[in-house]
Amino acid sequence: MDKRFILPKNLIVLISGVPGVGKTTISYQLLKIYSQFRLIEETDVMREILRGYNNYLESVYKLSVDNIYSHDIFLSYEMAKQQCSIMKNSIINIIKRQQRKEISTIINGVHIIPEELCREISFPNVLYINLYIDSEKELWNRLKKRDSTKYRQNCVSLLYQTNIALDKSIYKIQKKSCMVYSINVSTLSIQETLFEINKIFYQIYKELK
Repeated sequence: MDKRFILPKNLIVLISGVPGVGKTTISYQLLKIYSQFRLIEETDVMREILRGYNNYLESVYKLSVDNIYSHDIFLSYEMAKQQCSIMKNSIINIIKRQQRKEISTIINGVHIIPEELCREISFPNVLYINLYIDSEKELWNRLKKRDSTKYRQNCVSLLYQTNIALDKSIYKIQKKSCMVYSINVSTLSIQETLFEINKIFYQIYKELK
């Protein structure tokens, strides 16, 4: 890996994408390469919500944690945005805490929707990376290898449309307010995807060395 740059101590990398694009795999590989990173996954954010947001959800959104979709539900883009809006305050608090402690952190999950989060999370050194696939067939190939009992072919069309909507939403975001990138991983290996992320790091932080 090219390391002709220095990543800031308070860097937060938010990785978005539908199931099957490789969010978890890439996150763990980044941990191996960059030892300063820590990983926060969707279950960690859920615990943050359960610790203190019942009253907030009920008073502001007229919702409870029961409104958060389970992992067994395949989300449309609008459903994913709704879930993100419910979890947003927990994500903000986690980012503030990690940056205050100067702990570089990766946060991934289907609840990470840059279009929703960029409205309120445009702090320095918060980087959004969306992973997407441009072929429904390729998404299906990945999903059936991942878990053939959970993912059936009739669910792929919805996930693929969510995947496309998520990618298109990236281009609505003003780059001046957020550092946001989308990577087409359809034909990329894990190493090639890591190389693309490394190029993004270099592009942003090469002048810090």
